[in-house]
Amino acid sequence: MSLRLVNLDCPSCGSAMRGEGLDTIFFCSHCGGAAVLGNQGLETVEGAALVPAPGRRAQVWRPAWRAEVDVKVHARVRSGGSETPGWAGRRVFFIPAFDLALDDLTRLSRALSEVAGATAQVPREPIRGGTLAFDDALTLIRHILIGDEVRRSDMLASVAVDVDEVSRSLVALPFDVGEGRLECAVTGTKVRIAND
Repeated sequence: MSLRLVNLDCPSCGSAMRGEGLDTIFFCSHCGGAAVLGNQGLETVEGAALVPAPGRRAQVWRPAWRAEVDVKVHARVRSGGSETPGWAGRRVFFIPAFDLALDDLTRLSRALSEVAGATAQVPREPIRGGTLAFDDALTLIRHILIGDEVRRSDMLASVAVDVDEVSRSLVALPFDVGEGRLECAVTGTKVRIAND
C-alpha cells in the first residue's frame, strides 16, 4: 500500500483550502470554488450556495450534493401479485454531504429536495468539509424514492427504481446553530450536530 499526500490548494485560485480528518469535499473561502478529492488529487466541481429563507440566518455553512437525475420506477407489484403502473421523470435532489445520523440525513434531504430554491455565489467564509461521496448520495436518493413508493396506499410488495445521473454539483447549505443542533436556514429542519 502506498500513501500519497495531496496539497489542499484550491484548483481554481491556488489558495489553501480547509479540511479535517476524513474530508473529501472542500470549498475555498477565498474564491468560493468547490472541489472533491479524487484519484488524481483535487478535482474542481461546480459550486453554489442555497439562499436562506426570509427571516432565517446563516451562522455556519455545510456541503451538500445537488443531483439532477432521471428516475424510472417500474415493476411495481402489489401484495396480491398485480402489477401497478410505475413512472419516470427528471428530479433534482439535495443530499447533505457531511456527517449526520441516517434519519436526520433522510429528513433533511427530503425537505431540501422539496423546497430548495434560489442559489447564489458561495460565501467567502469558512465552510466545513464533507465526507459523503456522490455514489453514496445516489444510494440515498434511491432509498428516498423507494420510501416514497412504499408509503403509497396500494400495499406494495416489490418495486424497482433506476436512478441515472444527469448532472452533479456541490452547494453550500446555510445553518443556524443552537443547543447541540443545526437548523437549516432554507427549510427550518433541525438535525443533531455530529462530532463537533
